[in-house]
Amino acid sequence: MTPVKPPDNITTLMEARLSTWQYNLLRGAGQLAGELGMRVYLVGGPVRDLLLNRPSTDCDLVVEGDGLRYAEALAARLNVTCTAHERFMTAVMHLPTGGEIDVATARREIYEHPGSLPTVAPVTLGKDLWRRDFSINAMAVSLAEEDFGQLYDPCGGHGDLQAGLVRVLHDKSFLDDPTRMIRAVGFEVRFGFSLENQTENLLKEALNQKALSYISPERRRDVLLPLLAEQVAPTIITRLAELGVLAALGLGEVVTEPMASVLQQVPPAWAALEGEEEGPPQALTYLALIAHWARTDIAHLSTQIQLTGDEEQILRKAVAIIGNPPAVLSMRNPKLSELYFTLEGLSRIGATALWAVQDDPLARSHIEQFWHNLRDVAADIDGDDLVAAGAEPGPQFGAALREALRVKLDEAPSTAEQQLAAALTHLAKADRSF
Repeated sequence: MTPVKPPDNITTLMEARLSTWQYNLLRGAGQLAGELGMRVYLVGGPVRDLLLNRPSTDCDLVVEGDGLRYAEALAARLNVTCTAHERFMTAVMHLPTGGEIDVATARREIYEHPGSLPTVAPVTLGKDLWRRDFSINAMAVSLAEEDFGQLYDPCGGHGDLQAGLVRVLHDKSFLDDPTRMIRAVGFEVRFGFSLENQTENLLKEALNQKALSYISPERRRDVLLPLLAEQVAPTIITRLAELGVLAALGLGEVVTEPMASVLQQVPPAWAALEGEEEGPPQALTYLALIAHWARTDIAHLSTQIQLTGDEEQILRKAVAIIGNPPAVLSMRNPKLSELYFTLEGLSRIGATALWAVQDDPLARSHIEQFWHNLRDVAADIDGDDLVAAGAEPGPQFGAALREALRVKLDEAPSTAEQQLAAALTHLAKADRSF
């Protein structure tokens, strides 16, 4: 969307687009700073979103002065907890509503080597804005009583908003923080913008210097997975591939049209399998599909994007089943037990990925039937019932109970007695086979 050109002072814009609570919070934050002999500004993403008329729950404040002292005072006034990070001159306040207020001292950042965490030192607001990632995130609004709403835009961020450009502020930006390469694509796709020409050239130069190898798998994960949890994730993945970022992350060289078409099926697949919530699970579905196409070993993937042990296991199973879809999915009327035992233990991530790669409505309906009607079905008897019937506990109990479940699924309606009889028959046959 094209933002309306704001006046130098955007108080009227703030009154119109912020909730009463948000607006009063900012007014109070400016008054407190004045009492402490400091100046405070709303900065970065919240300012950008105001100018784009996009909703934002973020509250990022920058203080000219002692930001940590200011944060403690603001937290006391709001009666909320405050966590300080002295090394970076930042603090976070945790609101009862679940939101956060981020406070930072206006500061410069010096990177000792590419990808390192910065060393910081206090500076003026102008210098703080120039050290940021992109021009569209380098605007500030004064919260001081004497010039409340005054827009500060030394880096030309508003002009780039109007032009629909994502532009870095200096030539070493992607080397200082290589995660900016991933975030640049997120902003580009989310807002329908384009990378400014020189910015795209600098991104490719940073990739040639293998800049992403300078940062930890944890940091790559922290910036990538939230993007893959967004509704525009398919387009983000395609763009990351076009620029070479996906390959630098070990996730494949290209996204072909058929692959892009499958990626677009993840949101409807997620909805079809009751995946109302967004977040990492949906992101992992995309990772499973990408890993399948790129033939990426999951252990290697975990070295690139830090995965938990459970996530690795889930992805292995998902990649295995989408690489070799079970024949039961193409059957017109498979037995319920065939469907259950073939897909047994399938995670939502695996089921969603499997649904997305199918182009046959029949196969998708089978996956939905398993997910909605079968995956939680259990036999009406258990091991105690077998023991009570005189069976000796042993390794065949598991198979016998599965036979009971088969009867329940395929011979409905069946009673517990019929399932028990089937299980005991299975045990008897097993005994005779020895």
